[in-house]
Amino acid sequence: MPDYQAYQKSISDELISIKDRVRYFIDNHHWAEDGRYKEIILSHVLEKHLPKGVSIGTGFVVNNQKITRQIDIIIYRNDFPIMFQQDNFVIVPAESVLGIIEVKTNIHQNIVEETIKNATDNGKIIDGKIFNGIFSFEESNSWNRDKAKNSLISSNGTVNHICFGPNIFIKYWKKEEYNQEYDLYSIYEIEKYSFGYFISNLIEHIHNQLWQYKLSKTMYRLFYPIEKTKEAFKKEEIPITNS
Repeated sequence: MPDYQAYQKSISDELISIKDRVRYFIDNHHWAEDGRYKEIILSHVLEKHLPKGVSIGTGFVVNNQKITRQIDIIIYRNDFPIMFQQDNFVIVPAESVLGIIEVKTNIHQNIVEETIKNATDNGKIIDGKIFNGIFSFEESNSWNRDKAKNSLISSNGTVNHICFGPNIFIKYWKKEEYNQEYDLYSIYEIEKYSFGYFISNLIEHIHNQLWQYKLSKTMYRLFYPIEKTKEAFKKEEIPITNS
């Protein structure tokens, strides 16, 4: 019988292993290079899982007269014209975008508000039903949960998926998905599953946007191997009562 839980944990092991392998060669004087390489690491892992007809780049998204800040990872459809492309740097129209991701080494308390706000602003400019994620390779002991909560309440679901290192995963749920009276963010602490769940939610979102039907039972079990017991790992809810 396939061991889907081991497969999900292997995604975390792979990302951490490659990240550490690079760190062995780069000292503390080259953080910019280190950060850029993490975007490349995550992009390459995503490319292994994305369906045909979808591409990954870095750059900007244009919606009418508005343009986003530079986005670390843009996942976009190939059946739309590209406004500009040079290697993996792209400028694409908002209509083609399926997802955006901000990539960080870690999100400590000094940048958690700024990171969520920037991702929120970019999502509002794109103005579509996109996957809007923040991916932090490491969990900082100093990240401020209250600041994160306040920023997520302000984001109001525009940012919808976050991983703080390999163990903490945050997901935005619409009330109809969760059978609640209000929308909410759920914070889960699941050892070595955060990276896998982040990627699984991205792939499911893209699948739904492209083909408008649910995952097969086999793929669902692969993506969410502890789905029936995931709620046991939920540590907190952040209600969005003004939605």
